[in-house]
Amino acid sequence: MKVSVIIPACNEADSLLPVIKEVQKMKPFEIIVVVNGSSDTTKEIAEGAGCRVVYYEEALGINIGRAIGAKKAKGDILLFLDGDIAVPHEELMKYTKAIETGHDIALNNLSWIMKRKVRPHPVSVAKYMLNLCLQREDLSIQALTAIPHAIKKTSAAKIGYENLAHPPLAHTIALLKGMSIVAPCSSDVIYTNKIRTTHKTIPTNSPFPISTNYIIGDHIKALAHLIEEKGIRGGLTDGDRNREVVSAYTPNVKRKTGVKYSAVIPAGEEKETIANVIKEVKKAGVEEIIVVANGADEVTVKRAIEAGATVLHYKQRLGHNVPRAIGAMYSSGEVCLFVDGDIVISAEHLRPYLEAADQGVDVALNNLECLLDEVHPIHSVSAAKYFLNIVCKRPDLTINTTTAIPHAIKRDVMEKVGYESLIIPPLFQLKSIMYGFMVQPVHFVDVARTNRIRKEHMKVKGLAASTQRILGDYVEAMAYYISQTSERGEFLPDIRRHDLLFEVLNNE
Repeated sequence: MKVSVIIPACNEADSLLPVIKEVQKMKPFEIIVVVNGSSDTTKEIAEGAGCRVVYYEEALGINIGRAIGAKKAKGDILLFLDGDIAVPHEELMKYTKAIETGHDIALNNLSWIMKRKVRPHPVSVAKYMLNLCLQREDLSIQALTAIPHAIKKTSAAKIGYENLAHPPLAHTIALLKGMSIVAPCSSDVIYTNKIRTTHKTIPTNSPFPISTNYIIGDHIKALAHLIEEKGIRGGLTDGDRNREVVSAYTPNVKRKTGVKYSAVIPAGEEKETIANVIKEVKKAGVEEIIVVANGADEVTVKRAIEAGATVLHYKQRLGHNVPRAIGAMYSSGEVCLFVDGDIVISAEHLRPYLEAADQGVDVALNNLECLLDEVHPIHSVSAAKYFLNIVCKRPDLTINTTTAIPHAIKRDVMEKVGYESLIIPPLFQLKSIMYGFMVQPVHFVDVARTNRIRKEHMKVKGLAASTQRILGDYVEAMAYYISQTSERGEFLPDIRRHDLLFEVLNNE
């Protein structure tokens, strides 16, 4: 099979020749250098080295050069590189070999990045989140965003050359089409990458540099395509939630006046823990305690009543977080504290959430940030939480969301955001931030290690049922976000020269 090597290059006079020399050792069919926006001798160096040069005086924008080169290439295999990183030819041949043996796409295996004892970069979080939503956890952060990578020419055509200008979108399309994607080699393009102005310049109204802004925007666009193809949950399960019960629910009593704190406790078969959960909530100073028993045994219900809670009893399980919404709608307090019926949390660890609400915090979260320094690679659910906060331009929140208990929410927030949004915790968090409420982590309670392991937490094939449901919640939150903003969210608009790309696509 013939190999076409494609190298976009802008002002790479000091680094291009070593890249080309390594490629030439492979004896490829052709080397295409797409020179664009250069003011140095990049074009002359490429021509002098015998490359096929496609020249544009103006800058094309990131990845447009790759797409143009792919369309113009005549080989059976397309190998993509950058003009500033020389990759040993022995490694490059592993990518082309993977295509020769029948795969559609061969990616750079950068999973080692996630195993380092450091917090993941927002771009890595975005890559991992996309693969998780595509139910390919095994791909980790492998992505078309990183070079080197190789694509079968016929597969590139099926993906659409125009989509190669948006690597996360191309990656998504390839997986939705069932293409075979592997990562046959690990090439270090992290420590060898040239630091550019776009890596350091932070635009207004963003906590991220320009390059990160573009890449996150590209990932949102990819998720928008997934949502368009698979629905608002991206094809992920909803976990048998009974949403209709919330839509139809109207409390049969008037809201009490003068209640400062309420607690909402969903409970199934929690007879061993429910009394102590209620006891600690009372000690924290909560006046009204509502247990939403759903699919619960009689002993759990009896012990909840004996402990002084108001019990809303449903014979069938309502599904995750549905009881929270019902309990919140029934409750009267100015602040609602949310805990679970199976984890006993001491009053000492519950009070900080109530105190934070008293001091002006609208949504007081469990501060699980320390897990970022303890768990490597990052857990899949933590990656989803982190990605949502990145999209909200609140990277300071890291992995803290209303998915984790305990948390406290003010009544006016629930009224404004909508009680039904409590069914989907990340959607509630997203709306709270978009409406301008103060969302802050306030205290650490270790609910990760104390959580009871259930059947839905166990992996059988692919993602565990609980993980798939939670990821679906985050995709649903993204669907709302995209509907309220754009296919790139509120990140930098796409200013790439698609017009020049389409000229090539229409004329070749």
